[in-house]
Amino acid sequence: MINVALILLRDRLNAYFSAQFEVSEDLVVMAPLSDAEGNPVAETRNRLAIFVTNIAEDKTPRGVARGIRTALASMQPLHLDVYFMLASGHDPEIYGEGIKLISKALMFFQATPLLTPQNTPEMPIGIDQFSVEVANLRVEEVGQLWGNMGGRYVPSVMFKMRLVLIDAAATAQVLPLAVEPTAALRPEPGG
Repeated sequence: MINVALILLRDRLNAYFSAQFEVSEDLVVMAPLSDAEGNPVAETRNRLAIFVTNIAEDKTPRGVARGIRTALASMQPLHLDVYFMLASGHDPEIYGEGIKLISKALMFFQATPLLTPQNTPEMPIGIDQFSVEVANLRVEEVGQLWGNMGGRYVPSVMFKMRLVLIDAAATAQVLPLAVEPTAALRPEPGG
């Protein structure tokens, strides 16, 4: 589900940029800036890259009283904080374009901090809603993060996506695909 949520964000940003700049090509790709050997990834060149930097469980109790540790509480849906980076892979001669896209992305998330089926009709089944907010990092943390990723710093912003990912209790059984209406649902002849 994390990949589905990120693909949704990528697609929403691309639609937003398409309307803002009247471009037909995608300006956001879901990929790291460099591969496992540290080589640049071709598809991120002169694009914004969206990639996961951390996944953590949100331990804040939701709907369960604090201090209750029962079997019921352990069956609560898994709430996750998914940290992702939006980073500019722009060449030096068009550095400003990357900054402009990051600025516009910030405007998009400021205007749409909560994605729901009402404001996001293409919301995938299994995701009720999720929020996106800027995750502030100190300068030292930014340096450590880029060092751990094996890359050099590029203009970027870290976001935190709050997401309900797994709810085992919600999936009681899997029903077969309906291929034909039952007799009770068929319209009566002439009626």
